[in-house]
Amino acid sequence: MSAAVSASVLRQAAEWLVRLDNQTDAATRQAYHVWLAADPQHGAAIARLQGHLSPLAELPRQPARAALRRAHQGRPRGQAIKALALAGLLVGSGLLGYQHWQRGYLLADLSTARGTWTEQRLTDGSEISLNGDSAVDWHFDAQERRVHLLRGELRVQVAKDAQRPFYVDTPQGSIRALGTRFIVERRDDATRVTMLESSTRIESPVGTLVLNAGEQVRVDANGIGAVQRVDVAAQEGAWNHHQLLVTDQPLSDVLERLARHRPGLLSFDREALAGMRVTVMLPTDDSDRALRLLERTLPLQVTHFTPWLTQVTPLDEEERK
Repeated sequence: MSAAVSASVLRQAAEWLVRLDNQTDAATRQAYHVWLAADPQHGAAIARLQGHLSPLAELPRQPARAALRRAHQGRPRGQAIKALALAGLLVGSGLLGYQHWQRGYLLADLSTARGTWTEQRLTDGSEISLNGDSAVDWHFDAQERRVHLLRGELRVQVAKDAQRPFYVDTPQGSIRALGTRFIVERRDDATRVTMLESSTRIESPVGTLVLNAGEQVRVDANGIGAVQRVDVAAQEGAWNHHQLLVTDQPLSDVLERLARHRPGLLSFDREALAGMRVTVMLPTDDSDRALRLLERTLPLQVTHFTPWLTQVTPLDEEERK
């Protein structure tokens, strides 16, 4: 069996394939080879994607050609073919389904697809709410209650139980509820905790912190970051109305979160977007509108190759004029 390839690496590989079709200069090729050599997963991801793309290269059937023309009129043929092929990979060949099977998300106790939200009351009376593309498992016994956040973001309202502490676990640490309500977001390399009511104790391999109501913190391999103040009412309102509320966060992080609320692939280059930070509220139930709002307020171009492949790129100086 081939080694598992993470979703973030597959996304990066797809972005490189699109860039290489449209940008063949020496600097781009050199950057690609540096990326390829940085991690064995990178080569595996390219091989996996190219294995799916090669049978589509000729696009022999008339419906496929028509879709290609609609998807990318006026674009270079190679880039348009690759865009349609990537969309076919994501939707037709079930890459997203593969990713869920690979990590066991389809067997999770509770999960959501992209763009969907759900709520459930647990056996102890606690309530869990998941936003798009999220998954959790839980294990309750006589000694403790544990929820494992496998992917995405949850809000939990913890029922009181003097005998059994309540934990939310991620790869970066364990969050023990000392109060009632908080939000936990898991990414590939970090966990973000937002305290809405009372407090939690965050325990990581490199430190411990008590987080109080109206506070937010990021935990990663380097430890527990600086505590930031948040508007609890605004956070609650954003969650209840399916909105993405961010304050002075990197644009790439915002796009990563927005990607959980739309089908297919939202492609962007973190390095190219480095330095862009945003404070914004975006509608997750209408991710196309959210992208238009970002495009109107930032020096960005949003290109829809197909309904399942969208690319966000920064404008250069000439394009900004």
